[in-house]
Amino acid sequence: MTKRILSLMLAAVLTLAVLIPVATAEEISGAKEYYIYTNNTGKTLNVRSEPDGDIVGSLEQGTKVKFISFVSDTWAMISFTYDKPGSGVGEWPAYVSRRYLIDVEPSELSRLVEQERESYTGDPLTDMTAEFESAMMVPSYRVSIRPARASSWVPMRWVPCNIGPVIDMYLASDELIVLQEMDHYLQVQDPNTGDVGYIHKMFAARLQ
Repeated sequence: MTKRILSLMLAAVLTLAVLIPVATAEEISGAKEYYIYTNNTGKTLNVRSEPDGDIVGSLEQGTKVKFISFVSDTWAMISFTYDKPGSGVGEWPAYVSRRYLIDVEPSELSRLVEQERESYTGDPLTDMTAEFESAMMVPSYRVSIRPARASSWVPMRWVPCNIGPVIDMYLASDELIVLQEMDHYLQVQDPNTGDVGYIHKMFAARLQ
């Protein structure tokens, strides 16, 4: 009896799977929005028809794009309007280097950083205690540094506080290994020096 019930349930699931339409990349709309963030304010980012394929357009620093998915360690698929051979002008899947995508508007990121610096009135000990209490060990993964301005630096600090002593400074696209996650900070390790410290989450983009 149990086997018969399970068989009926499986048949029902398979039937639903057939009936529910699967959206293709061409049909995706309202995908998550990311922003172009290059290492040079005046630099544009090439958009390609396929990873390492033909260039079909370009995007300027700060341009908002529709994110579809990460397709590899180096490429991301986005929705992009261009003249696709054999199909005409429309919004089609296209590809950009994933290292230049952030999910916060660059101008907003800069504003938040400046606001944080100017408005900090908290108690460092209280803030650090709260961060340490929120710490969670996670399977290690890599992040790419995303400073507020393409040419600026992000500090690794001895403690999870924005007025903590600085261990080292990192440029855009430098990579660090995450050891722990906190409410606002990440405990990270520099794979080149072995240094361990803390960086603010807003300056780190996870690499998958």
